[in-house]
Amino acid sequence: MDFGSVGIEDVGAVVLQELWNKVAFLAMDLVSETKDVVLEKKSLQEFSSTIFELSTLLQMMDTQKVEAAMGSEAMKSALMLLHSHLTKAHKIIKDYKSGSRIRLLLSSQSILSQMKDLANEIATTLSSFQLVNLDVSLNLKTRADQIVNDLRSLQFQSAAGTELIASEIQSSIWESNMNRENARKLLEKIAEAVGIRASASLVQDELTLIKKEKEELEDQKKQAEALQLAQLIQLLYSTEIVTRPPYDDGVATYHQEYAITSFVCALCHEMMTDPVALVCGHSFERKAIQDHFNRGKKNCPTCGELLHCLDLTPNFNLRSSITEWKKRDMDLRFQAAVSGINSNEKSRQNKAFEDMQTLVEMSEYALKFSEQGLMPKLVDIMKENKVNRTATMKCLYLMAKHSEDQKEAMVGTGVIRHIVKQIYRGEHGADAIAVLMELSKRESLRESIGKTKDCIPLLVSLLQNDDADVKEKAWNTLENLCANTSFIIKMAEAGHFQPFVARFNQGPQESRASMAADLLRMTLKEASIKYLKNKQFIQNLVKMLSSNSPAYKLAGLKCIKKLIVWPKIVKQLLSDPGTVPNLLGIISFVRSDAHVKQEAGEILALLVGGCQHPEIQTNQGLLELQSEHNINLFLHLTTGSEPKSRIQFLNLLLQLSQKSEAVRDLIRSNRDAVSQLFSSLDENESEVKKLAMKFIICISDGHSDGVPLPDSHSKEAAINKLVTILTSSPDIEERSFAAGIISKLSKEDADVDAILQKSEALKAIREVICSGEEMLDKIRIPANVDIPLLENALAALLRFTEPTKPELQREVGKLELYPSLVRVLSRGSSLAKKRTATAIAHLSQSSSLSMSSTSNPIMSVPAAESSFPLLHVMNFFPNISWCCSTTPHGRSLCSVHGAACSARHTFCLVKADAVKPLVQILRETEPDVAEAALTALETLLADHSTMSHATAVIVESQGLVAILQVLEKGSLSAKAKALDLLHKIIKHTKISQPLFQRSERILIQLLHEDELKKKVALVLRQMKLIPEQSSYF
Repeated sequence: MDFGSVGIEDVGAVVLQELWNKVAFLAMDLVSETKDVVLEKKSLQEFSSTIFELSTLLQMMDTQKVEAAMGSEAMKSALMLLHSHLTKAHKIIKDYKSGSRIRLLLSSQSILSQMKDLANEIATTLSSFQLVNLDVSLNLKTRADQIVNDLRSLQFQSAAGTELIASEIQSSIWESNMNRENARKLLEKIAEAVGIRASASLVQDELTLIKKEKEELEDQKKQAEALQLAQLIQLLYSTEIVTRPPYDDGVATYHQEYAITSFVCALCHEMMTDPVALVCGHSFERKAIQDHFNRGKKNCPTCGELLHCLDLTPNFNLRSSITEWKKRDMDLRFQAAVSGINSNEKSRQNKAFEDMQTLVEMSEYALKFSEQGLMPKLVDIMKENKVNRTATMKCLYLMAKHSEDQKEAMVGTGVIRHIVKQIYRGEHGADAIAVLMELSKRESLRESIGKTKDCIPLLVSLLQNDDADVKEKAWNTLENLCANTSFIIKMAEAGHFQPFVARFNQGPQESRASMAADLLRMTLKEASIKYLKNKQFIQNLVKMLSSNSPAYKLAGLKCIKKLIVWPKIVKQLLSDPGTVPNLLGIISFVRSDAHVKQEAGEILALLVGGCQHPEIQTNQGLLELQSEHNINLFLHLTTGSEPKSRIQFLNLLLQLSQKSEAVRDLIRSNRDAVSQLFSSLDENESEVKKLAMKFIICISDGHSDGVPLPDSHSKEAAINKLVTILTSSPDIEERSFAAGIISKLSKEDADVDAILQKSEALKAIREVICSGEEMLDKIRIPANVDIPLLENALAALLRFTEPTKPELQREVGKLELYPSLVRVLSRGSSLAKKRTATAIAHLSQSSSLSMSSTSNPIMSVPAAESSFPLLHVMNFFPNISWCCSTTPHGRSLCSVHGAACSARHTFCLVKADAVKPLVQILRETEPDVAEAALTALETLLADHSTMSHATAVIVESQGLVAILQVLEKGSLSAKAKALDLLHKIIKHTKISQPLFQRSERILIQLLHEDELKKKVALVLRQMKLIPEQSSYF
């Protein structure tokens, strides 16, 4: 395949070609691996030759033709299967060459059998390539057929000599009396079979390989195969060509490796545990012989005799012999392990502990271990880095489990601290935790465990471990330590609160008070609240509030205050019928300590603030808070001499007012309460003053009468207080709240207008807006202004720009505020832009009405047309104020109104350069902002005599594009306003073809909205896209 011509569309073919090549190369690699095999050369080399032919065939074939015949997916599957077979064969050959030669002789027949199966599987896979359907030469098809036939006909038979030697080895390793002479003769035959000389190096190499393989099999729990290799080791030592190591020649090892052949089942090759005899006299493991019969076989696996009866008879004598042998074997292994532990050789100690960890799983050997006095030795060895810590830790755990008497000795060696350190380092896992668990079962040792530095936090952290066994053992250990309250506190400090809650619920009042105090010092997380929101726990906390002991009461209050920041706790507290009554009881009790009252008030405020809106009308406790009696109680407490108390109860009233309309109405209707709130504005304590103003804003929001004011004789003083704060307060938040209240004063009250007009309120508002404009021009926010203050000042300004109040509007005009307002349009927050656009709309509306009602002798319509290019000149100077500035009258003429808007008291969107900022606002995502800008732009079109010039200005400022954007993405009300504006623009101004087409597309889409359908149809009719008498009207 030509890889140079492969494009993106041929990636699949490239992948198949790469896989094809990979299989061919693997076949060649397998051929190379098979060249230097020592045993069974004939069978394996025949296989190698056939694989070579396969590799050649694969390199000669055209993958594209194979893919065309099979399909890419089928071809890919076949190639992957072939690759898998060749990989398995390669691994078998490699392992065959690298292992022990003696083991190779023993397993040659098994290996050849595996190779025969693989050859057949390779042949079957190759047949699936369907070469008969390919457009290839007859020679290739013939070669492929020949390879398939050769693979299937391979016999893989062992040489007679190999089978004989394997049989002799098998017989020898089961004989307990193998002498040196016979062992050496057998070694000579082995050496001859593998083509090398019998020597000490051969024996030493074989021992090294067999020992390594034996360890691997033991790790894999393949005990029967490991036993066979152990016996091979003894066979090699029997030659006495090499010296047996002293510690490797113990009676236990010899006894273990020389289990007699009758103990091992001929079917499963494992030592029997439930031996049964056949009628012919041979014995097998029960399950193994049953499986043999279940496969339909009725002959004895050992002698081959056809059995006339398949009855199985328990072989009790053989079972007894096996049990006795195992017991003797374990005794000898235990003695050898003890000897190894007491030696000073690390390798022997490692091996000894590996053996010992199996033995001490039985209580009998755990007791023997104790009797040998090995515990101190075990702990000392465990602390050494060079010893197998896993095995020693396992021994330690089993000793703790089976030997109660040794637990004290363990703890005395400092093992707990050592285990904690090891677990912190990530060592040992379940066994290390298991030691602590077993030790904690002894009551006298729990103190030592719980007091060990970092032990309890470590155990708590393990409750989140991914290992279920580690998690369970850590849990059980902590449960054992729960008898001690101080340990329960430690657990809670570490984040485990379940025992803490259980003990709190069970304990007497005294212990609850102490535990509540402990809880205050703890860091709480979301997971902790899962347990602390326990119903009984919350009930017991609430009960503390009714205690006769001030200390218990205060502890309960502080504890609830700490917990109440969590919504789940708020929900549980509100569901307890005693919560609100107990808190009200504390507040209303005359002799209650002021601090305790403050805490109760703060908790009530947090409860109200944390509740959901429906609960304020349904929860019995919250309804009780809203009663006139309790509202008056809280109002009374806001007049106390203690600032903190006033703050807490003002905040409580504020929270109630924010959630309850009934509370707001109660306060508004209470003239004394209103007067009291405005009196609070004289406070020196800033926090009291700010809360009072927030409270006033809250009870004024959304009410048709606006801010409730004191009686007429105090009204002016109250308003002047607000103006003084706005004008003079160094606190930005105070000024912001004052501006907010001024903005909400009743607009229908002429007295309020008169008071404001006499005051410095408008000048203060101008100062804030001008400062805000400077703020928006800089990165650093000036110390005397912030965004909310600017927004509230603009809200207050709206009162002065109302079209129905020309006197106040004239006051605005005197302040030369218009340029600053226009700049806020470009740089302010969304709310600031909305309020500024609304103010500008008010001013422009009033001016438009004034100008349209006055004749214009200076400028006729033709003159206006000739002056329209002035708009382009003004665009070069966007920051110049063209209206209401100090420039001489008549310096420039407005392109829409001419000289009509030159008077100082008038406001013109064009001369103020406000059109472009308003158009830009239309692109804002907030619908209210865009709607305010549309309202302002619409005021430019109020006069029919200047309509064509006004619409041209809007189009020139890209207003049509922005209006279309509102129609695409704006709110329903914004779209309605945009349609009105668009209708006027299209009626009086010619628009470009691209904009006309875009408008048509958008408008047709809007015809599907019922609320807008009629307005859309009017615009489409104006565009002459629908007839005059359309069904849309």
